[in-house]
Amino acid sequence: MIRSVLTLRAADAGALEDLYAEHGILARARRFPGCRDALLLRSVDEGRATHLVIADWDTAADYQHWVEDPWRVALSRQLAAVLDTTSGEPIVGALFELVPDRSPAESPVSSAPITPEEHP
Repeated sequence: MIRSVLTLRAADAGALEDLYAEHGILARARRFPGCRDALLLRSVDEGRATHLVIADWDTAADYQHWVEDPWRVALSRQLAAVLDTTSGEPIVGALFELVPDRSPAESPVSSAPITPEEHP
């Protein structure tokens, strides 16, 4: 599984969210071959990004097919219009793969909840 993470900074957060809703972008992505799930997240702090789009794909090639899909290419132009950017570069997410947890198997002691005394 591959996870795409698209970091966005909207000039108008409401316009960005409206664009996603009106065009059914997430629903269409979920129906696209190889897409397992897609989410739009809104930032709750004053960081650089206002939104993240996170999607899970079977393979990196599946995500690349989504990026190259004519419908998405056309919509990317509309998306660029509501973003706080001047780059003109394609709107493409970074791809990540899962790093397996290599920590030792949990013992009954290590799986117990951490108490306030143990957490400074």
